[in-house]
Amino acid sequence: MIEITNLTKQKINQDLLVKKVKQVLQSEKAKNQNISICLVSCAKIKELNKRFRNKNKATDVLTFPELDILICPNVVKENARRQGLAFERELCRVVIHGVLHFLGYDHDKSEKEAEEMRRKEERYFRKVAF
Repeated sequence: MIEITNLTKQKINQDLLVKKVKQVLQSEKAKNQNISICLVSCAKIKELNKRFRNKNKATDVLTFPELDILICPNVVKENARRQGLAFERELCRVVIHGVLHFLGYDHDKSEKEAEEMRRKEERYFRKVAF
């Protein structure tokens, strides 16, 4: 089951996000996964980033493997603007990144794993239909 909770005022295309999550899970052969994605404020993600990663700043995504993927739409929107991307495209990239972390990938472990994660992220991102 894929559950999306939006605790912000940002409008999102939940169907697109669910489709993207399912695509990644299917490609990774990760069946019967329950994933909860929660969109939160900058203040909330900053608080959690400080508590769990000792980084006192807002971030686009925090993933707690086998629990939740937290996303801050305001940070995603700012990142999209800086990269010249549409918000929805950047949001899909962040969701893919979060799902890969949820499945155990960790770009901080080693350069080899970071490269594998980047490759998968890019491959799944290219499959997004807009």
